Amino acid sequence: MKNKENNRVIAAAGVVGKQISLIIIAVIIATLFLAVSDYEPFAIVNGLIRAMTKDIAGTIRWATPLALAGLAVCVTYKAEVFNLGVDGQLYMGAAAAAAVAVHIPASMNTGVSLAVIFAAAMLAGAMFAMIPALMKVYLNTNEVVSTLLLNFIAVLFVEYLVTGPLRDPESSTNMNASAILSENTWLPRLSYFAPSSANIGFYITILVMLAMTFVFYKMSFGHEIKIVGSNPVLAQYAGMKPKKTILQVMACSGAIGGMIGAIEVTAVQHRLLAGFNPDFGMSGIVVTLLANNNPIGVLFSGIFFGALKNGGINMERTTGVPAAVTDIVTAIIFIIISAAFVLPRFKKIMRGSKAQDKGGK
Repeated sequence: MKNKENNRVIAAAGVVGKQISLIIIAVIIATLFLAVSDYEPFAIVNGLIRAMTKDIAGTIRWATPLALAGLAVCVTYKAEVFNLGVDGQLYMGAAAAAAVAVHIPASMNTGVSLAVIFAAAMLAGAMFAMIPALMKVYLNTNEVVSTLLLNFIAVLFVEYLVTGPLRDPESSTNMNASAILSENTWLPRLSYFAPSSANIGFYITILVMLAMTFVFYKMSFGHEIKIVGSNPVLAQYAGMKPKKTILQVMACSGAIGGMIGAIEVTAVQHRLLAGFNPDFGMSGIVVTLLANNNPIGVLFSGIFFGALKNGGINMERTTGVPAAVTDIVTAIIFIIISAAFVLPRFKKIMRGSKAQDKGGK
């Protein structure tokens, strides 16, 4: 028994060590890029240190949507379903949140208002995620393609709303946005970090992480998700329903995506804006990869990428490094971390296809 526990600890330590090594390698390469480009070499390191010490509020602000996006991807990845549509589900959730919020009377209790808004946003995200899920289950459509393409539809739909039905009629500028929401629909911000936009959405993220951890490791449904992901044929023989499970995990993922949209609208922007989302969903893929698809790890991975995002902003503000360069540095780190996980999987697939070819011959 002790040997098994020791082996688990050693395995966990190995995984954590690998993740830390990847982060260090990525930061070193990004530092070399800055040095070659004649910018301050340690700008990214200084930015990360500042984000984790002096500007924790900014890190929390960015870590909240990034960690939630990672959790949204994590829940489907457990079932070997690849949801690249979290950004679209996020936009639909934001649209639903704003559409409901603008019609809520100012006299309604804040708690009730937020409950209604978040329920609408999560339902919108889940329903939007069900489109590619149903296509996969009943039409055998590749969910990678369908979820990715639906992102563009969601973006254009939000642009339509903020230039038409939800556009602020009293706006004197050309900004495409809804009217400012009444204060009883605002998700509270963390008073300790006022006046920053760090908000209690971070606590919501922790609750979602705890719920997912409980489901994955303590409930039969979590075990079923893993079996369906590893071997759907075996799952079917065992009396499980892989199609139903796929629909359920996609609905959960979409609901989490919708939740991100609601947080952005009610806590950060206080209105619906066109193009407010800097690709949180795509970043969530890297967040969950770095965490080895572990919900607890996703939270810490989200905090790291939140610090990275915030560090890039600080780097631009304090060192004069252009925004384009900070984006390149961030992209370098994303690519290295992604490649470390994708390449071994690609090699495994290639070995499997070669084995099939030899067997056919």
